Amino acid sequence: MTIDTIIIYSLAILLLIVSLIKDKQKTKKALIKAKNTFVKLMPVLLPLFLFIGIILTLITPDFISRTMGEESGLFGYIIGLLLGSVTFMSPFVAYPLGSDLIEQGASVPIVAGFLVTLMSVGLVYFAMESKLFNKKVAIYRNLVSFIGAILVILVVLLVGV
Repeated sequence: MTIDTIIIYSLAILLLIVSLIKDKQKTKKALIKAKNTFVKLMPVLLPLFLFIGIILTLITPDFISRTMGEESGLFGYIIGLLLGSVTFMSPFVAYPLGSDLIEQGASVPIVAGFLVTLMSVGLVYFAMESKLFNKKVAIYRNLVSFIGAILVILVVLLVGV
């Protein structure tokens, strides 16, 4: 367990204790609501975790860097945007991965688009997001995020990083 994880768990436990001291009834009500939400989302979360595991097994950093290299052209941009849209990982993993990809020969604008879609476009979460909000909101949010990623690529190309 990392120090970050220990800090987050400790803080959550501390705040739960503070909440219990302040108002036991509200805390109990909030915990019951959280449990019910968790149970409601499990049918969506379990297949999601399975899908994420399969995707992360199939899509290796080596594959990504080969398909997103300087010579990949428009194909590289499309692959970068699509892979980022369907892949899920923590920012603590994603940003070092982006650095590694660039070191392995991937294009900076392609990696920028990949990282933006990775962090903002959530096709893996689409079913859960549609259930929590609604399908129209989920589609709109993902579309706006995807367009934002294209704009980031254009800015990086214009700046010439």
